[in-house]
Amino acid sequence: MLTSKNGQDEEEQGFLESPYRDGERKSTVEHNVSQSPRRPPMFYLRLFIELTMAATIAVLLTRQLSGSTRCRSPARSSPVPQFPRKMYTFLENSTYLNEDMFARREATLHTLHNWLGLSAAARGYIHIPNWASFDIGEPLNMALDRQTEGPVYMMSAFHQLHCLSYLVEHFQAGYGGVELEKEVAHHSAHCFDYIRQSIMCAGDTNLEGKTEAGPGWGSSHECVDYDALLEWANTHGAMPWRTELLPGEAVL
Repeated sequence: MLTSKNGQDEEEQGFLESPYRDGERKSTVEHNVSQSPRRPPMFYLRLFIELTMAATIAVLLTRQLSGSTRCRSPARSSPVPQFPRKMYTFLENSTYLNEDMFARREATLHTLHNWLGLSAAARGYIHIPNWASFDIGEPLNMALDRQTEGPVYMMSAFHQLHCLSYLVEHFQAGYGGVELEKEVAHHSAHCFDYIRQSIMCAGDTNLEGKTEAGPGWGSSHECVDYDALLEWANTHGAMPWRTELLPGEAVL
């Protein structure tokens, strides 16, 4: 069979020698590599600046997140648990305060006597046997029962109740014309400032609007579940007072 010249030429083309010698091919490749464009110095400077900025932003974000976490966390360790929250509606309650009680000292004391049920059985003194394990300072030393004394702390909520009761009592005394004594003035100044700081510490941010009950009344507030707080305080309290044996004029 005859093969066309064109077909033969195509078959032989694959076996023809390269027009380049080995040395020439290598030299050409190396020349092409050496001619690849180099990155200018500004490229590396810009890359360095961008990486530095990214690292700085990452550090700032980390600090911000850790800072917000610290704000949400307790500033110091405490044996007192986090109590549940509960909604309360603020309403006038004549059992604990009313305008008629200021007319007579006896009426004031009998009304304030009802506050005893708002406080813990040990009047807010909490027994903390392992106090050294927490960052709460040194304890007081008080009776735990008739034979034993131990380390106790006053829970602030009950201290606030005592202070407010004291101020109400001596407001009535001043209203009734009793001369202000220096000790009463000193104690009253302490209680006013203690309650001021307690209000700012609690920072109640619930919003109050117009209601039929009057300014401040009828508004809902999200608060600590006071029943849960009172239960815990009674479970961990110091020696309880025998409230049922106290006279009707006894106050916090």
